[in-house]
Amino acid sequence: MNSFGEHFRRRIASNLLWTPQGLVRHPLVTFYEGGRFLVESCPAPDRLPATEFYAGLLVGDFPEDYQAAFERLRSGSDDLLTALPRAVVPGGIWVVLSGLDYARMRLTPHARIQRL
Repeated sequence: MNSFGEHFRRRIASNLLWTPQGLVRHPLVTFYEGGRFLVESCPAPDRLPATEFYAGLLVGDFPEDYQAAFERLRSGSDDLLTALPRAVVPGGIWVVLSGLDYARMRLTPHARIQRL
């Protein structure tokens, strides 16, 4: 059990998580029934049972038409920290962006998106 009084449904870790307040390093996002989730920082997620790891940048509230939104990000000249606030929508889906230039926070030609 947890602070929500229920078992988690899914636990996902990644390198980074984008939030409107900034980046979270080593994020661990635990999803619960009813759409609730908890974000923590966890530098060793491989020690937690039933944890999925995705290399890249987790983004919540991404548009449902995530492929089209991803292509708009790819065609833009802004870095992700500037472009993502304009791209996300309330009640959107969770995705992971991989193949990034982390130093400049930009998509590379090899960047991919995956719905979670």
